[in-house]
Amino acid sequence: MAVTTPEQVDRIFRENMAQIKAAKAPKSAPRVVLVPTHMVDGLWKSVIDGFDRASRRSGGDLSVGDLWQMCRSGNAYLFIVHEGDNVLAATAWRLETWGKGPRFRCLALYGHGVKDWKDDLRKEVETVARHCGATALIADGRQGWKAIYPDAKVLRVVYEAPL
Repeated sequence: MAVTTPEQVDRIFRENMAQIKAAKAPKSAPRVVLVPTHMVDGLWKSVIDGFDRASRRSGGDLSVGDLWQMCRSGNAYLFIVHEGDNVLAATAWRLETWGKGPRFRCLALYGHGVKDWKDDLRKEVETVARHCGATALIADGRQGWKAIYPDAKVLRVVYEAPL
């Protein structure tokens, strides 16, 4: 299984930024960026409220603090979708070893205007997943995932029973 080093993440980030500059796209066009580990702390204030809302809506098996610790330590990857300085969406992913092999699992996702950026996000996440050696993507949560991955199959269902 391939391991993505901080240097590789930095390279991917620089390539993304170079593509953005080369495209000379208007600043209003949403862009997806993999955030290098050393920049997580500086960007976290822009994503904390969105992750908190998403966590509360979906049952919240991970706290925002858990996500922050994983992203800043390099144990998870933070992607943002932005228009200039405005963060429209963010998502955190982690490489996991499953019985069927390495999987790239979404830990959290929030955002608005999904139709404008879902294809770019999917492409960027899949690129990083392949660099990490993953053979599939895993996402659990609400039904909205079908908008991003319409061909995904349901592996399991999570139930919660009150005590």
